[in-house]
Amino acid sequence: MKGVSAGNPIVCLVMLLALAAASGCESSPDIVSRDRAPGQKYSAAEVREILVDHPFLLSGDYFRERQDLKPFVLSDILSGAGKGSPEALKESQEAQEKRLAKLEAAVFEGRRAGLATGDLLRWKVGFLVDTQGVPSYLADRLLTQADRLSVTYDVLFVHHRDLEQVLSQTDCLQRHDLGCIVRITAIYPGVRFLALVESLTVPASFPGTAKARFGVVDAGVGYRFPLQQMEMPLKDAADVETFLELIARRSYEQALDHKGLMPWTTHVFSDQKGEWFVSAGHRSGLMVGDLLDIVGEGRLVNSPTGTPAAWVPGNAKGRLRVERLFGDDLAVCVLVSGSPPQMEDWLIPVRTAK
Repeated sequence: MKGVSAGNPIVCLVMLLALAAASGCESSPDIVSRDRAPGQKYSAAEVREILVDHPFLLSGDYFRERQDLKPFVLSDILSGAGKGSPEALKESQEAQEKRLAKLEAAVFEGRRAGLATGDLLRWKVGFLVDTQGVPSYLADRLLTQADRLSVTYDVLFVHHRDLEQVLSQTDCLQRHDLGCIVRITAIYPGVRFLALVESLTVPASFPGTAKARFGVVDAGVGYRFPLQQMEMPLKDAADVETFLELIARRSYEQALDHKGLMPWTTHVFSDQKGEWFVSAGHRSGLMVGDLLDIVGEGRLVNSPTGTPAAWVPGNAKGRLRVERLFGDDLAVCVLVSGSPPQMEDWLIPVRTAK
C-alpha cells in the first residue's frame, strides 16, 4: 500500500487534527462515531482503530510472527461475564458443545455426500513438538488428543514420531531450519499443514495456570501464521486434558481456516522403472484411475496486508494416472502424457476436492 501505509499513522492523525484546527473548526474531530457517511467505506471509529489503535495492520506486520504476543486467558474469553462466574462459564461451555455437535454432524453429512460422489480428498496435518519446551508426558497426551480429534475435523493426523523419523535423515531439526522441515515433510509424508508446539507447561500443584505457545505453518504455500499463546486456569488435574484438547482444536481450526488457499495437492517422493510413488493413497481419498496434473510452477497472491490470498497453479507440464494403492496411504502412478514429475512439483487431481 502506498501513501498512508508508508507514513507514521500517529503523525497522520496529528496532521488531521492540525488541519481541522487550521480550518477554524470549533469542535474536536469525531473519532468515536461508528456511523458511516454516504459514500464512505469506514466510520471515524474504524479509521481511528486502523491508524492509531492497530497501525501494524497497514504494513501487514500484525499477521506475521511477532515477538510481543500477549497471552489470552481462556477463562476471560469463555466467561464473558467476568472472572469467577461459574454460571457464565457453564453456559459458554454448553454453547461450545452445541457448536461442536453441529460441526460433527456437518462433517458426517459432508463425508457421506463425498463418499457417494467419490470426490472427497483429505489434507494431512502433522504435529511437531519441541522436545526442549514440552515435557514428553505432556507431548504424548497432546498427540493422543490430536489423533482423536482428527476424525472430528476430517483430516489425516501425522504423528510427531513419523515426522521425526523422516527428518532424522537430515540435519533440519538440529539447525532449527523451519524452511527445510516444511519442504521435506510436504513431500513425504505429504503434510499440507504443520502444527508446531513450541512450549507447554502445567502447574505442579492445583489450582494453577497452564501455558502453551503454538502455531501453524502452511506447507503448501510456505507461510507461517501468527503464533498463539494460551493460558488457562486449572482447578485440578482433570483440567489438563481439557487444556490439551483446546490446543489441538485451535491448531486444526487455524489450519482448516486456510485450506482454501490452494487446491488439494500431493507430491512424488520416489520413482522406479517408470513408476512414480505418491505420498497420498486411499486414506487421503485417491482412487485407482485418478488423473493427476503435474504442475511445476505456481504463484502466491498476497492480500494488501501481506497475508496469502490464494495460490494460483501454473500450466500442467504432464499428467499421471493412479495405477494402484498400497501401504497406509500411498499410491503408484504412471506417466500418461507430458514430462515426468520432480519431487518439488505439485500433483493436482483433475477432479475437485470438497
